[in-house]
Amino acid sequence: RFQWCWDKICSLKTSDSVAQFMVSTFSTLEPEVLQMLRLLSCFGLHTDVDVLDILDASCVAPFDGIRTPVQNLSDLGFIEVAGGLVRFTHDLIQQHVYESIELEQRRTFHIEIGLFLGWKVSTSRTSSDASSLEGAVGKMYISESKSQGSVITERSLLSIATDHINHAGPEFVEQSERKSFAIWNLEVGKELSARCD
Repeated sequence: RFQWCWDKICSLKTSDSVAQFMVSTFSTLEPEVLQMLRLLSCFGLHTDVDVLDILDASCVAPFDGIRTPVQNLSDLGFIEVAGGLVRFTHDLIQQHVYESIELEQRRTFHIEIGLFLGWKVSTSRTSSDASSLEGAVGKMYISESKSQGSVITERSLLSIATDHINHAGPEFVEQSERKSFAIWNLEVGKELSARCD
């Protein structure tokens, strides 16, 4: 027969939920996997796999690429990949990861994501339609998107870019890049306004 010491049992520090338990394992993650988890948290609860594939060449992506850390995080149960999306398995995981990033690093993530995606759209355009997104209507940015059931257009990519920069605070954009950012914001704003009419 066992004797239970209820005072000791009640004083044990345990997680109230699976999400809290998972968050407590952050210290065991490899640096590149943790970096990927932090990068994903900057997108909120989910993002397109295609957007991550584009970011694979950016300075915010893990050095060895995005695919392996994403697979590791999926295997560990932090995220799931389905239907062309990468999703956090619980909103508390995303929230804790995001809040654990130091403010300056968080801003840097958002600025780097935004500028990289914005410049990807800008440099993919021909000179004839460089001043407007009208030439990009319906144009697929990544042809493989169709197989995933996801459509990443230049419009949606530019919207994601401006969202990230706006989230960080445009004042953190280098002076030399502010004009481009203002143009991107204007184009996205015009598009959203046209949808409301």
